Parts: sequence; structure tokens; C-alpha cells
Amino acid sequence: MTNDDIRLGDIIVEDDSGDIVLIGFPYDEGVRRNNGRVGAKFGPNSFRQLLKRTGTVVNAEYDDLDIRKYLKISDGGNINENLSLEEAHQQLEERINQLIKQGKIPFVVGGGNDQSYPNASALLNNSKSIYVINIDAHLDVRPLKENNKAHSGSPFRQLIEDQRFKSNTSNRFIEFASQGSQCSIEHVNYLRSKSPLTNIIWYQSIRNDPLTPFRSIIKSGEEDKCDIFVSFDIDSIISSSCPGVSAPATVGLSAEQACDIAFYSGQSFQVKLMDLSEYNPSIEEYRTGKLVTLIFYHFILGRAKAIRDSIK
Repeated sequence: MTNDDIRLGDIIVEDDSGDIVLIGFPYDEGVRRNNGRVGAKFGPNSFRQLLKRTGTVVNAEYDDLDIRKYLKISDGGNINENLSLEEAHQQLEERINQLIKQGKIPFVVGGGNDQSYPNASALLNNSKSIYVINIDAHLDVRPLKENNKAHSGSPFRQLIEDQRFKSNTSNRFIEFASQGSQCSIEHVNYLRSKSPLTNIIWYQSIRNDPLTPFRSIIKSGEEDKCDIFVSFDIDSIISSSCPGVSAPATVGLSAEQACDIAFYSGQSFQVKLMDLSEYNPSIEEYRTGKLVTLIFYHFILGRAKAIRDSIK
């Protein structure tokens, strides 16, 4: 660290004391079970290495916004890497549940997208009603595998079938930036059958301006006084900007749009939880990893700005 160029990595402490707490989920067994390309288990540690030099702590572009004045950021470490996937999901839910109870905002970096159900389950434990936004080219509502095994394609079917979720008519699950070429009609019809709890916002309808409809969803959640979980599968980002994922997208959100979405997520005080899934440094590390850390930075920047604006 130099005093004239303090970066985000310079101010992160290694414990659970932060207002925003980073948690790593170093597992890609769920990707393997879904016949995807493995390697996402290396995502959290690669993310941390690239995070060290990401993002200025004082951002002149936002009227000299100094993150340190408004937020403490900490790294709560990884979920134990030597567990079965089912045990890892249980430990993850317990960790996220504990952090939410303490008023922290967990930010979880995977790892496969199967992490999103235990994350959502922890939020259900602590909320009267929730909005879950899955930013993803895919729907991830596939049935469980044989012997009721979860996988990277199943987390949101697990959520929708969770009695705590489906019994509360105020809950909402929104698929955002889904691509019709990637989504089975059987899975689409499954979601249609669950309306009004579920909704699909197709990529083609928002590709020129995803932020306006995303803001509208966040605003609805705020008006309904729901706690919001933003789940960001980075395979929704175009592969020219984000190639290091289990299933790269030929078309998709731009890097700028992804950062804007993260910034606006941070700005909403109703957003209590965010995760990033499918960063696979075995396929491509530096370009994708720098984008993933920039998404994290923009979430933090958005929350710091919201706090500053609230006390002016």
C-alpha cells in the first residue's frame, strides 16, 4: 500500500467485523453434476488475489467518495473445502444466516451457482418476505439429480419448492436477462405455472437498457418492504468481456452494464445479500477475475454513496 494510491484490498480485514463480509464458496461439484466444465472451485481464491489492487478507496468520479468513511469491509474466509457438497451447503447457510442475524451484508463468491439456494434459504430464515433476482442466461430450475442431489442447475427450483417461499404470497422470484436459446421450454413452463411468485425478464427485452427494468424490480421490492437477494451468475455477461465461466455467453450483458447493476444493488438498503457464481479461472483468469472484482467494488461503492446521501 502507498499513501497516494490506497486500493480496496488495502482496507479489507480478515474477520466477520465488516458491514459487508466476503465469503468464498470454493466448490464446483454442483457444476460437475450438471455436466458443466469444472474449475469454479478455484474462483474465490483467485478473486482475492486480484482484489488486492482493485478500485481506489477514494473515488473522485463520485465527488471524492471515500469508502472508509461509510463502510467497513471484511473477508470472512472460505467455506471448508474438504466437505461433501451437501455438507458445504449446510455450512454456507449457517454462515450466511449468522451474518444476516448480525446485520451484516454477506457477499458470496463461488463456486457453482448451486450456492444460491443455501444463500436464499438463510435470507428466508431472517425475513418476513423476500425478492430474489437471478441475473443469469439460464433459468436454473432443473429438477434434482438422482437421490435428490442438488447441482448448479437446481438452486431456484429448490427455492420455489421451499414451503417457506411458496406459502408467502409476498415473495417474488425474478429471472433477469434470461436467454431463450439457453432455456428449455419445460423449465419456462414450470416457471409460468408458478406465477405470480415468479417472472422472467428476457434478455432480448432489456439488452439495450437493462438498468431501467432492474431498478424497477428493486423499487418494487422496496415498496413491498421485502429483503432482496441479488444472485449474479456471471455467465450472463458477454464472453468477450467475461470468458472465464463454466458456460460462456456469445451474447449477453456488457461489463459496464454488470457494474451498473452491482452499483444500483449496493445503493438499495433493501438488498441484504449478493452472490457471484461460476467464475472459473481454470478457463480464463485475469480478464474475468478483474471484472468480477470490479463488480464487487461497484456494489461497495453504491452502498457507500447511499449511506453518504442519506446523512447529507
